[in-house]
Amino acid sequence: MRWFAWCVHGFTASGVVLGLLALLAVEQGDWQVVFGWLLLALVIDAVDGPIARLIRIKTVLPRFDGSTLDLLVDYLTFVIVPALVLCHSTILPEPLRIAGAAAILVTALHHYCNLDIKTEDGYFVGFPAFWNIAVFYLYRFPVSPTVAAAIVAVLCVLTCVPIKVVHPLRVKKFRVFSFAFLALWLVVGGFALLRPDLNGNWLLVPNLVPLAYFTLISIRRTLAGVDIEHADHVAANPQNA
Repeated sequence: MRWFAWCVHGFTASGVVLGLLALLAVEQGDWQVVFGWLLLALVIDAVDGPIARLIRIKTVLPRFDGSTLDLLVDYLTFVIVPALVLCHSTILPEPLRIAGAAAILVTALHHYCNLDIKTEDGYFVGFPAFWNIAVFYLYRFPVSPTVAAAIVAVLCVLTCVPIKVVHPLRVKKFRVFSFAFLALWLVVGGFALLRPDLNGNWLLVPNLVPLAYFTLISIRRTLAGVDIEHADHVAANPQNA
């Protein structure tokens, strides 16, 4: 079992190689290739955690911190690469490119260093530095550079604000729907990436549907202010509260 556990950690670590390939593509200005590598890294990030928990990897390899490994890989592929894309592309106004990238790098550190980054029911606290996704949307479905700068600024602020953001694989409530919408996003997002020649407008709606679903679930949890599943359980079983 130990050898398999090391293989799982190696699978997670392969994300840094994809991050390196994405960085090389940034130098070439090949944004389609950049986001292709980032999409593969995102798939690895979605799969490795459930596998690690399934084999109880912390018990098998107690002296190797897979959580730290995951955070290091994520900071490269979720934050550093997208920040460089903003520096070298025309998504943001030229005077704001370095400032926008710097804001992403700094606020993301707050996310990764916050010990209370997840609630007991599996939601993220604050925007979870999904800059790989945010910058992909700004690239594939472009808006004016000024609007893009405003979006980046809002997301940077939300990183440090205690809103609740659904984790598609960790939140038990609506998990089936969340997984389905995540799969839908991967499919339509991948299609939008593979066909840059197609007009982005008709691809926008199927890409926004999963985003709208996750946003609504997140708003619901944020407004509730408590662990919804626990509250529902208490309401149904007041004698056990």
